[in-house]
Amino acid sequence: MGRTPDSATAAPPLLPLLLLPPSGAAVSAQGPAVRSLERQALLVTVVLRTSSAAVAAVVALLGLGSAASPWWVLSGVAAVLVWAGLFGVRTLRGGPAGRFGAGDVVVCVLLCLLHSRLVPPSVLTASAGTGWIDLVASVTVLNAQCFLRQPHGLLATVVIASAYTAGAPGVREAPVVLLLQGLLSAGMFVLLRRAAHSTDAVLVARAEARANEAAGAAARADERDQQRRLHDTVLATLTMVSTGAITEYSDVLRDRAAADLRVIRALGAGADDAADSGHPAAPPTRLDAALRTAVFAARPGLPPLTVEFRAAPVLLPGPVATALADAVAEALTNVARHAGTTTARVGAREVGAGAVVEVLDGGSGFDPATVPAHRRGLRESVTGRMAAVGGNASVESRPGAGTRVTLRWPG
Repeated sequence: MGRTPDSATAAPPLLPLLLLPPSGAAVSAQGPAVRSLERQALLVTVVLRTSSAAVAAVVALLGLGSAASPWWVLSGVAAVLVWAGLFGVRTLRGGPAGRFGAGDVVVCVLLCLLHSRLVPPSVLTASAGTGWIDLVASVTVLNAQCFLRQPHGLLATVVIASAYTAGAPGVREAPVVLLLQGLLSAGMFVLLRRAAHSTDAVLVARAEARANEAAGAAARADERDQQRRLHDTVLATLTMVSTGAITEYSDVLRDRAAADLRVIRALGAGADDAADSGHPAAPPTRLDAALRTAVFAARPGLPPLTVEFRAAPVLLPGPVATALADAVAEALTNVARHAGTTTARVGAREVGAGAVVEVLDGGSGFDPATVPAHRRGLRESVTGRMAAVGGNASVESRPGAGTRVTLRWPG
């Protein structure tokens, strides 16, 4: 509660410090529903104070001829108008401080104590609500429930009603009306604030749920990416060992194992770097450079593959260029392993704000509809990898007619 409206580190409060919860939490820490309620209540109090002051002044001046002491009436009207102006300007510029909320009550109490000097005797003996002091007192009671935290708002109501009774002795219904107004308006503001806090609680819960959902989706995406990389390296090596394509003690197995180990270490290092840096945005990457590395990388244990490579120097986001290069590497691995050919072509061109990459071979081809569900090469390492970065992949092939893999980003 030590911050002032001109604090450089927080927005000025919309309601006085007495409105804050007992814990002393700053207004800036409240939720959007509470802040919206406070803004609307702030505008209502300013409108009520300024409009009631103007109407009260008109009523007082109209009865000036029958007033017992015109000088007192003029002084009271001037005080009400000056205070209303100060109150409105101060409130709209920086939010009313606690002393302004208390000052509003003090001004009203003084007017009530001087009641018999400020209104004509005929008005003083009439029913409640007929004098300009009644109007000022009624509005002050309502504003006090908005400005002051309970039970201070109701205490202010009792003080105003007591001052009204002292300034206009006798049995009158006006003080009772003021007490009823205070009780009803206090209950209304309590219910409104509780509803606003409940709304903020719901909004916080929804925001947390969305954040947890986004974190879960990111974790699942990271897990799928790691699975794709393991499929492209370790699982591929184990498959080749199990089928006898490479022997247990061959140099090829040692080279592949070393390359797979580098991939596993890179996965761990990449996760640590992302956690430390808060997932910084990767810089743009030249697609042709990323593809060149993937196209001409060694493939230990697989038949040699001659690749005709043509790629335009397209700048793409780093993760997108990496996904395209990894998908091309997996497509070429499938060509070397399954297509029964030693040649392939890789081309990349710029299309709009993105790119299209094609991998073609004239090998044996296959029927994509007959690929078993447990085979993850094309489904995860190519199609899934492209979908993860907002792209797509299509595979065109038929037995004896070769295969065309088309990668597009954006999809």
